[in-house]
Amino acid sequence: MNTNNKLACLFLLFFLAAGAVQPQTVNCLVALVGGRPVTLMDLEVAREFGLFDPALERTGGDPRLAVLEPLIGQKVILEMAREPMSFGREELELALESLRDKAGPSAFAGKLRKLGLREEDLRPYLEERLRYERILAARFPATIPVSRIDVETYYRDVYVPGQKAKGLEPDSLESALPALEAMVRDTVRARKVAEWVRTMREQAEVRINKDCLK
Repeated sequence: MNTNNKLACLFLLFFLAAGAVQPQTVNCLVALVGGRPVTLMDLEVAREFGLFDPALERTGGDPRLAVLEPLIGQKVILEMAREPMSFGREELELALESLRDKAGPSAFAGKLRKLGLREEDLRPYLEERLRYERILAARFPATIPVSRIDVETYYRDVYVPGQKAKGLEPDSLESALPALEAMVRDTVRARKVAEWVRTMREQAEVRINKDCLK
């Protein structure tokens, strides 16, 4: 049995065991991350509703590939963590409202129609995203310390050129210091998160079915 057939069998067995075969929404298995499937619908939802930071996306080629690796990374971390987490209805409602506001009500409704989904169908995706963010927050708190040298380097190499490119006069280092520290802290945290997820990804059992994207 070739790899693609194995993936298809694993996919079918997974959903039969879970009692969740839904051909109207899950039409192709893109990848299997441990025991977690990544479907074509997962990719489409992540892409249409911007569930991942655009900075993580690649440009050019199939736009679905832009979210495949981040989505696999999220599945890897969730598969590794496995600890139970609960989210209140209010927290999920706020996440859903954020998606709606981000796209705009009309565009949001259009995306749902395009994918044949209802608002409530997005809840499992949002819950998974919230679990992932909670794991990252526990491991990489927002209070990561940054050095004065890091801030000065960011000011010189990023902030000043960016302001000048916009035709604006850069603030002095001292006056911009609080905002710069926050920017550097976010940058350092994002790099540490990316490195950790990449390390976990390399250790995980991941099978990709490229035929699904043809």
